[in-house]
Amino acid sequence: MLRIDLNLLWTILNLLLLFILVKIFLFKPVQKIIAARQEEVDKQLDDAKAAQTEADELKVKYADSLAGMEEERKKTLQDARKNADEEYKKIVSSAQAQAKQIKEEAVLQAESEKEQILKKAEQEIADMVVDAATKVVGSKSGVEIDRSLYDEFLDKAGEQE
Repeated sequence: MLRIDLNLLWTILNLLLLFILVKIFLFKPVQKIIAARQEEVDKQLDDAKAAQTEADELKVKYADSLAGMEEERKKTLQDARKNADEEYKKIVSSAQAQAKQIKEEAVLQAESEKEQILKKAEQEIADMVVDAATKVVGSKSGVEIDRSLYDEFLDKAGEQE
């Protein structure tokens, strides 16, 4: 049969008491500390995930904003080129119109000067003819007659051209 010794009983009681005391005073506080640390680590992981999510959203927004800015830059550049082309065309057409006007004025002025030179030359030729006729004939009343005849001749010759 089994004999139970008092020493064995005390040893079992001591072990049970020691187990209960260790569990109460050692395991529970250590488990609380471990649970607190686990909770803190979980919180940090959640915060890190939230920060990563926010960073990803900001990255997407930044990329969209950058794409929008690039598109706006291209549009602004196109508008500037278009305005520059329009301004260039305006300046060129204005310069061409001014050149045409200056050319027309120069042609008119040249024609006017030509007519004046021709009239002056006709007048000088007429005066020379009259002077020559006066020297040959020697009368002044004949000079006026000759001059009127010469003017009539020049008018008829000018009409035929």
